[in-house]
Amino acid sequence: MTGGGQLQSGNLGFIIAAAILLGLGGVAGMMFSLFVANLRQSAKARELAAQARGEARQRMSASRAQDIGALLDAASAQADGKAIRLDIQLPQEAVRVFAIEAELRELLAKVTAYAASVMRAGATLQVSAHADGEQAVVHWRDLDAVDAHPPLARFFDGRLPAAMAASAKACERIAGHHGGRIYSAPHGGGVLGLTLRLPLLRA
Repeated sequence: MTGGGQLQSGNLGFIIAAAILLGLGGVAGMMFSLFVANLRQSAKARELAAQARGEARQRMSASRAQDIGALLDAASAQADGKAIRLDIQLPQEAVRVFAIEAELRELLAKVTAYAASVMRAGATLQVSAHADGEQAVVHWRDLDAVDAHPPLARFFDGRLPAAMAASAKACERIAGHHGGRIYSAPHGGGVLGLTLRLPLLRA
């Protein structure tokens, strides 16, 4: 082999080796970047988990035994002067839940405000509470509704104006924070209304 051929062969070998090294360097760089990204994600996940635990502890320390009946009576007093009438139906025994009072008051007030905005003036909003197994149940029903799916039951339809939709989301969030849910449902074979279910606090 001539000197020129040997030189070309050596250059080719060098180029191949350099390409391999560059490729390995790129792979190593990519692996390092993924490693750093995973570290950051793990740190973020730990931070979020710690934040969630802290919020849960705060909510637990702020929660107290609440009598649903007393809260509904307060909501009824706040509804004075609105265009609708409230008919509160409560059992003889207290229906208690473990919750943050201010948040439950907010939920009840939002439902009442929504009802007043969509029900006919002078109509009656019946609000009943009772224990159902391991759950406390509150149900709202428009006693003067003329169809089986009245506006009251459309609180969670997702087609409301922005302010009402935000209010509905807030109610769902509060119910969820307390281990429950709020949704559209009939009660006692009547027309659709709204139902709130929360874990019942036993004595």
